[in-house]
Amino acid sequence: MALVALAAVGCSNTKNPSKAYVGLFGDNSVAVIDTSTSKVLTTIPVAAPDGLVITPDGAKVYVSSNTAGIIDVIDTTTDAVSKSITVGTATALPAGLAITQDGKHIVAAIQGDGKAAIIDTTTDEVVNSLAVGKAHNSAISEDGLTAYIASQVATAPAIYLVSIPSAAAGATYTLDKSPRALAAAGGKLYVTVASFDSVEVLDAATGQPGTQIPTGGSPHDIRPTIDGKRVLTVSQTMGDLEIIDPATGTIAGRVPTGKMPHWIALSSDGKLAYVTNEGDNNMVAIDLATQKVTKTISNIGAAPRKIALQP
Repeated sequence: MALVALAAVGCSNTKNPSKAYVGLFGDNSVAVIDTSTSKVLTTIPVAAPDGLVITPDGAKVYVSSNTAGIIDVIDTTTDAVSKSITVGTATALPAGLAITQDGKHIVAAIQGDGKAAIIDTTTDEVVNSLAVGKAHNSAISEDGLTAYIASQVATAPAIYLVSIPSAAAGATYTLDKSPRALAAAGGKLYVTVASFDSVEVLDAATGQPGTQIPTGGSPHDIRPTIDGKRVLTVSQTMGDLEIIDPATGTIAGRVPTGKMPHWIALSSDGKLAYVTNEGDNNMVAIDLATQKVTKTISNIGAAPRKIALQP
């Protein structure tokens, strides 16, 4: 996700509807949804869509195909794949994607080939890469200069720091369990890990472990709110969005979403959080001020996972 895969902020094209792009892992496609009418506008074939991010200007969506060595580029004007970026071998298995706040670079975790790749969004080419064993997800530092790469090597789970765009190796933060999703906010690195019901909090600069924040169980995606005052995660066990107070390291609110919530995307104004529910084949919009679901968009396709909102 994207930040395990983060929703980008930018200017929208007023000629187009406000659209959400949702990876349907069970349908091998990306659904394009008009968030104002709750209608599925079209679906775009993409094999096993895993990571998914959108550029700040809303012009392009990048989707990693977890059964091939490519990342597809979707033109949001035509809602069709305009290019496929080769990022490794046929079994490269690109997974999590993250995009810098300025939209100039994408960080891709290439699990099968064991590396992190940096993509230039102007040319849509890989410009640098670095070996990272069983790379799964990625996030980007608040200054946009460093990528945090989650490595799920069973015997040595860790987070690798990689410079952007040179892909030079930085520090490595060792973990006890395999990292799932990451988010950098307020000088801290928030990590959800496999088979663990708490969020791990590390010092982003040193990797020193800090607070462990208990959740409802099996937390997955995690990301800060637009204003940085809260951090959001989803509990797949409880089926809810959980709102973390960074100052106290506690859960300050819970909003039921549905079965197996997977990923979070934020509206450009920061007022709404959209959550995909993989077990219900739907997604919900949550008003963060009232902490209530304001909309449910149903029957969007099989196993919705990653989501990005057009600004």
